[in-house]
Amino acid sequence: MQPSTVEELIEIPGSISTNTDICAMSGVELDAFSNATLSTIQSIACPKFDSACVAELTSVCGLENPRRSLLSQSLQNSNWQLSYIVRVIFTCQVVGCSSPSDKDRVSAIASDVSKSMAESISDGGFLTLLGTNIIHLNLSAFDHKFFNCLIVWGIVGEAKTEVSAQGTGVFYPDWDSNSGTCLEDGNEPDYMKSSKSVWLLGSLMECCLRYFPGWNFNKCINPKGSGLWYVKHMEGKCVTDCEEGNGGTCGGLANPTSDDLYDDPKICCESQLPYLFTEFCEASSLQSSCYMGTGLYYRGDSLGIEVCVRDCDPSSGDSTCGGLIKETYMMLYDTAIACCNAEYSWIDVDLCTARSTNTATKRYWPDRTNAKCVDDTEVPTSDLSVPFFDTILECCKSSLGIFWLSEKACLDASGVDVILTEGFNKFYIDWVIAKCVQDCEGSAPCGGFAQKWDILYDSESDCCAGIPWVPIEQCVSK
Repeated sequence: MQPSTVEELIEIPGSISTNTDICAMSGVELDAFSNATLSTIQSIACPKFDSACVAELTSVCGLENPRRSLLSQSLQNSNWQLSYIVRVIFTCQVVGCSSPSDKDRVSAIASDVSKSMAESISDGGFLTLLGTNIIHLNLSAFDHKFFNCLIVWGIVGEAKTEVSAQGTGVFYPDWDSNSGTCLEDGNEPDYMKSSKSVWLLGSLMECCLRYFPGWNFNKCINPKGSGLWYVKHMEGKCVTDCEEGNGGTCGGLANPTSDDLYDDPKICCESQLPYLFTEFCEASSLQSSCYMGTGLYYRGDSLGIEVCVRDCDPSSGDSTCGGLIKETYMMLYDTAIACCNAEYSWIDVDLCTARSTNTATKRYWPDRTNAKCVDDTEVPTSDLSVPFFDTILECCKSSLGIFWLSEKACLDASGVDVILTEGFNKFYIDWVIAKCVQDCEGSAPCGGFAQKWDILYDSESDCCAGIPWVPIEQCVSK
């Protein structure tokens, strides 16, 4: 064989997306993120090949680089945030690059680049290096919170070369084994051979476009997995279409006939798992611990809590959190008040709200055991069925039927100074003289301080109505 100085070009395409809408970034931020990503790809894919290996972004947010090679058709999905090509130039040993050693070397180079990229994305190495590259840019948009919650997924496509010594150059749809792609092995069925113009095509892309349109096109072009998302109902989440063993979000190869593919986990969750809250499903699919819930309120009975709790993670240290809500059948409310009104109508709304938000409220409740009214900020009630009052006076006045105490006696028992009670000057019935007297010491109409069994009236007329057989002009002590 004649020695060669011919250089064979090997191109390995790939695409990457994140759980952050980088396409909504400003031009400066998007350029910085793109350049940092390109630098990351270069560092991971090319350490063994020096200047003979170069990475290039072929599209960013659907906008293609007009200089991209026609040799590689990338991954044929404009919905990836970033698509790239890794180019490696290999000097063949013989003209035509057809020697066994040349073929083996080309295969080894393509395998090495593909494996390095796939493993770094699945094991987090890509994300770690990307974070380091972006931090060096010192842009305020990329803070620690941004990186703590950033998730990256992607796919590496099939390598293409300028010189191909393998295959027949004829592609046909693989209906027999249901692989979801087109084959180039010369084993097409006889009926396809007899109608070549119908079944046989000159490139993988032409065959995939004709026989595997729509979402199946991605699977056809990328038989090792499209990197897109599909649902796994038994696991209650979405996973990426890739070969088993790639770790991370990989769920194995999707079934080309039964599994619909989606660009990102959020769309997959919305379409396939509508009974789950989309944000929860998305975080579960991404294996992200950054989802903190909606922060809205829901009924806490299922947790053994008698008031409303918030849709958030208790591990955050927030005592109002009741746990993350998964299912959409759970009713959520914007405020604790709204939740209390709707779900706990038998509990005083202020009491329910205070307990739901873990806030103190200086209101009063009747302590039946000790026959007095209590400040809830000092002694919180454990009985959520009790009424709540704005003032201790209202509590004592409204609780006479509970305690069978006079208003003054209730106030005395509740710790209110007697001097304060002397100014009430309300009326009660002195049954000894069958007249209404005033709750005070001194001359008539004062009749002395009321006893705990005496009912107090706000006015003379109200009191006199309690002894209707006494003429009104004789009702009040003079």
